[in-house]
Amino acid sequence: METNISCGRRLVTHVGILSLILLGARWMWTDFSSFPATETWSMILGYLSFILIGFTLLIGPLQSWLPAHWMAISLSIRRDIGIWAGLTGLLHVILVLVLFEGEPRLMIIHENHSEKAAGWLGLFFFAPSDPTMWPSPNWTLTGIANYLGLLTLFILLALWLTSSTRAEKWLGGSSWKRLHLANPWLFVIVLFHGLIYIQSIKGEPHTFSDMLVFAAIIWMVRSIAFIRRAFFRKR
Repeated sequence: METNISCGRRLVTHVGILSLILLGARWMWTDFSSFPATETWSMILGYLSFILIGFTLLIGPLQSWLPAHWMAISLSIRRDIGIWAGLTGLLHVILVLVLFEGEPRLMIIHENHSEKAAGWLGLFFFAPSDPTMWPSPNWTLTGIANYLGLLTLFILLALWLTSSTRAEKWLGGSSWKRLHLANPWLFVIVLFHGLIYIQSIKGEPHTFSDMLVFAAIIWMVRSIAFIRRAFFRKR
């Protein structure tokens, strides 16, 4: 009976998160109306993944202000939000790779005009002048953003694939917890990845403040929770 209640609660949570994702996508769609649909979805999914990762960082501090019996529920909600953060992030990456196999309409400001490697490899490498040589890494600002995005993908995959009770038991509680402590670093890497692209893409409808205000709120809430926890420990 308890298992059925837990499954029902998680189903409601997933439906609620999906509904909020669709509402968020609908709300942001008009901001990206100048781009083709595939590029619009890639950018919106990137923003949504960033926001969902941020919410996973808020639930921990907020649950310390809730009654003790809410802890199990809040942990379950955080895990489900993390699953959707991983899914939206992976879809964002897939769409970007698909886009760069063709001709994306993104216009990059101050981009290095050296010839890039073919297809999505051009996100990370310049084409070699000699066909017998290896391509050289793209160390432009947008190239660095792409490397940060690649690093994000690996971390996101690791967290997403282990976001289950079975994975937690297989890894062991302490190892699983150490792995998922990477979540704040994931948020910071995604933040820099997004800020570089906001600065680099001509016609991007959003500004630094769209991401920085949200990041500042998360930093403030987590700092207050940390100070509060440290104060009560001293007492």
